[in-house]
Amino acid sequence: MDSTVKNSPVCAFIASSVILIFSLYTTSVIKSVPCGKNMKDVFLSSFVHVDSFHLFSNMYALYALSRVERYLGTKKFFSLVIFLLFVNTLFETTLHKVTDKISCSIGFSGVLFGIMTWEIVTNRGIDIHIASSIMLMVILPSLQFKNVSFSGHLVGSISGIIGGVLYNKISKL
Repeated sequence: MDSTVKNSPVCAFIASSVILIFSLYTTSVIKSVPCGKNMKDVFLSSFVHVDSFHLFSNMYALYALSRVERYLGTKKFFSLVIFLLFVNTLFETTLHKVTDKISCSIGFSGVLFGIMTWEIVTNRGIDIHIASSIMLMVILPSLQFKNVSFSGHLVGSISGIIGGVLYNKISKL
């Protein structure tokens, strides 16, 4: 068994789940993407990918970020992912309630952006340079590809920053 899979069971489970859901979607077992504005649909849409490029880019990012699971340990990493899923779902649902201009976000990249920004904040703290580099990472994909969800990446990044700041404060106690 690959040591990454063995030492990153949460990432392996997420990858397997996302690939299974992608397979069910592409074979029309799942017939529609959950794009409602309620919490259930927003949560479920995190696991849906509708094209191969989207799936592969998210899986590559998950693989690259599996180092965070190995560093934190399975239990803490699982808690981080649950925290990010919860905060992302809450923020995005709130955005949908506030404005109709926010399109449906699908895919796991919001959580991946959250893990990435969490890692940056917990390792280096937050300053103007970190904040501007995070914004640049969020904005560039949205400018390059019209179907990339700016709001999904932004919400994920904000969730990661909040999680990182809280983690830094709690870990000092």
